[in-house]
Amino acid sequence: MIEELLRHHSPAFQGMRDVYRVIHQESPVTKADLLKKMTMKQTTLVRHLDALKQYGLIRIASYDESSGGRPPALYDVEPKAAFIIGIALSRTETTVTIVDMSFQLAAEETFPMTEHHTPPLTISLLKQTITSLLARNQIDKKDVLGIGIGTVGPLDREKGVMYPEGFTAPGWEEVAVVEEMRESFHLDVFLENGANTAALYESLRRRQRNESILYCISGWGLRCGVLTNGIIMQSQKGDASSYGNMIIDAASGRTLSSFISYHHLVDKAERFIQTGDLAVSETNPNKNDVLQYVLQELKSGNAAVENIVLDSAYYYGVGLANMINVLHPEIVVLNSELIKVSSAYYEKVIQTAQGFISRTDQQRPVFQPADDDVNPTAVGACVFAFYSKFS
Repeated sequence: MIEELLRHHSPAFQGMRDVYRVIHQESPVTKADLLKKMTMKQTTLVRHLDALKQYGLIRIASYDESSGGRPPALYDVEPKAAFIIGIALSRTETTVTIVDMSFQLAAEETFPMTEHHTPPLTISLLKQTITSLLARNQIDKKDVLGIGIGTVGPLDREKGVMYPEGFTAPGWEEVAVVEEMRESFHLDVFLENGANTAALYESLRRRQRNESILYCISGWGLRCGVLTNGIIMQSQKGDASSYGNMIIDAASGRTLSSFISYHHLVDKAERFIQTGDLAVSETNPNKNDVLQYVLQELKSGNAAVENIVLDSAYYYGVGLANMINVLHPEIVVLNSELIKVSSAYYEKVIQTAQGFISRTDQQRPVFQPADDDVNPTAVGACVFAFYSKFS
């Protein structure tokens, strides 16, 4: 029924959409609070509330404390009224997430991205995974509001095409991912950089919609999403990797990404392997094998590997401070496998950044690691799809 709410454009349906959007943002919320936030008469609001309840889109979640007389009803969205699909498509793994209208996780599945995962194979797996998740969780496709995709840029949002860099498999030069998904599922599909959708998730999780957030995802590259007063700061080319191109060493012209990416760590580790200071079990290890070895040895406390990683953390902190000095975020979130494995790496990044932040009397951002309970990019892609439908 939510598609009917979105499909019609009469003043009545527009009013219902406005009420639904506010309930979704503020839930649970009383009728009195809705009246304060909306420019409509009480009789009109009551009519819209009744219609939304009849459509099964909202419910009375509970009742607030009474100051005398009947306690006021607290309105909330009906979670199972519809579902949203979110995709996090990255260089290392791809996750498909389904959430309900409260953005609570209904289903999720992840598959790795290897040198064999070309665009045709990846898109085929995406279609299979979505179809399987819908069937296993008894979700009818007509109850799906849309699909959000958070991925690696550069990308063209209007054309629905991604032009990513750094995938280990060939063929990722120009991929019309939106058209592929739209033709298969006949749903609205929305494309955004994954770092931005992750920042949207963080805003949702904190329930502070007007905060400024810097969300950094480091791995084979560096992607940074920025919310300014709760709104995505979109670059025209959809490239969140540009932050990694800042020059850190003027003499050599080396960039931030060249100091902190997995490519850098793997190259450094391979030199130690060649000299015999580090040893891997594989005969001819590829880059992914070496990376997994680095992560495992870091977890085990290998001093040589830790020195490589902590040296990288210093440069990350310098680059992070530069971003903070320009963007002035209130919240800084770091997402990386290195952070999950090594608290020393995380602490070195933060300590270094704090040493280079200017005007600490005026800006003291809160640093935090990424939420590890869900895939922030995938859930954020669901949020992005919802906002796009209700814009």
